[in-house]
Amino acid sequence: MIRRLIALSFLAISGAAAQSYNYPALQTPRIVDREYNFAAASGAGTSLYFQWREGASETLQWGVDAGLVAPKGGGDTRLLFGGSVAYQVNRATDDLPFDIALTGGIGASFANGNSVSRIPLGAVIGHSFLLDGEYRLTPYAHPRLSFDHCGNCAGNTSKVDVDVDLGLDFVMTPQISLRAAVLLGGTDYFGGNSSVGFSLAWTPKGLRK
Repeated sequence: MIRRLIALSFLAISGAAAQSYNYPALQTPRIVDREYNFAAASGAGTSLYFQWREGASETLQWGVDAGLVAPKGGGDTRLLFGGSVAYQVNRATDDLPFDIALTGGIGASFANGNSVSRIPLGAVIGHSFLLDGEYRLTPYAHPRLSFDHCGNCAGNTSKVDVDVDLGLDFVMTPQISLRAAVLLGGTDYFGGNSSVGFSLAWTPKGLRK
């Protein structure tokens, strides 16, 4: 129990999910062995992105984001790319009924010489409810601080923004889950718009934790 309390205290100062634009990270509170996530989001623009997550150990996971976004109100299509890491600090027990993972990463978006880079650090916390059969529903919250830099915004500028995902992960089969989340906040470089995202996540057979 003491080790869990130390880990929870650590959440206040640390963390380590790539997020290159104003879209939900769609990271659940349980790390995976492998996952391919096909996602779309709207808000600051229409984003189509792909996430590949890979387990490095029982508690450590890394990932890659890549995609395109059509900014709200027009403008050039932006290329999105980033990398992420997640570390499992707790699996739900009777003493502490929440799955908790520290998250973070680095990402950027590019369009005609204009670049915005983001370094989000935070934690994702949730609880899984077992339903009939193989179904499982996991509501979660994913607060994080994002250190943002714009390479061509009236000079090079930097700031700290706050992002919060409120999401649901619905496991339909051991291989397929549907995911939805709303991002509250987001960087002011994209208007500070909130965003809503949906995805289909596929885990190859035999790899679901």
